[in-house]
Amino acid sequence: MNVDEICRAFGEWLEATGRFVPDVGEFLIGACGFLTARGMPFDRVTTHIKVVHPRTMSVWRIWRRDQPLEVHRPVRGAEMTAAFLRSPVKKVWHTGEWIDAPIRPGEEDRWAIVTDLRSQSFTHYMIGPIIFSNRQIHAISFATKQPGGFTAEEQEVMRRFTLKSAPIIETLALRNGMDNLLETYLGHETAQLLAQGQVTLGEGTQRRAALWYSDLRGFTSLTEGAPLEEVVQILNVYFGLAGAAADRHNGEIVQFIGDAILMFFAVTEEGGDTDACRRALMAATEARTELGRWNEARRATQEREIAFGLGLDLGNIIHVNVGGGTRQAFNIVGPAVNRAARLQELTKTLGRPLLTSSDFAGAIGDGMVSLGEHFLRGINLPIEVIEPSAALIASLPPLQQD
Repeated sequence: MNVDEICRAFGEWLEATGRFVPDVGEFLIGACGFLTARGMPFDRVTTHIKVVHPRTMSVWRIWRRDQPLEVHRPVRGAEMTAAFLRSPVKKVWHTGEWIDAPIRPGEEDRWAIVTDLRSQSFTHYMIGPIIFSNRQIHAISFATKQPGGFTAEEQEVMRRFTLKSAPIIETLALRNGMDNLLETYLGHETAQLLAQGQVTLGEGTQRRAALWYSDLRGFTSLTEGAPLEEVVQILNVYFGLAGAAADRHNGEIVQFIGDAILMFFAVTEEGGDTDACRRALMAATEARTELGRWNEARRATQEREIAFGLGLDLGNIIHVNVGGGTRQAFNIVGPAVNRAARLQELTKTLGRPLLTSSDFAGAIGDGMVSLGEHFLRGINLPIEVIEPSAALIASLPPLQQD
């Protein structure tokens, strides 16, 4: 094997192809394919990249010959488990040194991963550091089933591969990480708008959507009388249940406003108004059902229970970039947004947990019950206020429990 020739060819591949792939996973697929085609005996290659994310500790990508790429995202806290603390990934992250682990018959394995690979007929495992420009250490591993393991020349190719790839992997990891952060804190659609360059103040996208506006009941008294840690816990339960329901039904959270949530369910050409409103209603029903289960558990231990009021409407909105000075944000604007917020307020007066407009109810169809016309704060004319019947709620598909 001519090490210099392979590495030179790989460098040309990096310049012509590798630096243009969209993410670390595609890079790993392309790079491993390029090198195995030139004789490198890779049967398994993994990357272990730390990420800045509120829920995820790192992203582990596993390439195997002739198999789809696997992606795993260990959650925060996994770094404190006994299994991880004894892993070669942890060792490389901490020391920045290569670990060479030939898999020979009769030898005791130091690492659990080597024992797993031994059972799959692997003969050699190596893992080393990917060092980013800020000196942060990540990891990449190589394993083979080749009799006798990796040769000295093949190990040299692997080390050079890692050095040459580090700047590309860093760029892709930072890009992917920024996309994930934007989506986590701004929502999927807002993140896409920013990525597409919609950053001009006042620039927006018009659409039709079902609107959700909910507000936690008794939040002011809660913040006055409960420890702040409990307040935060309750907010996260409420936000989490609503957010999970939105995710299941393609809803987009626009803002957490104190203890209120504003989200929309976009009308699509395929589904129309009915589909968007039905998705919003299913999300609302599931969030309320899950909150009921949480309250039931709290009731058993005589802890504080919570509830929220919810207004649902349907209408045209603009998803727009607003702000002033150096601070900008995306928001949604339109009469339906205002009505949804006022319907939520009316839930307190009428003692109903969920109210909708007649436009929303008309899109749903049967099973909606009129509560008559009511004035909403800030709106000149009264509107007909509707609520879903118990029979309609019962007819919705139940949330599947894990």
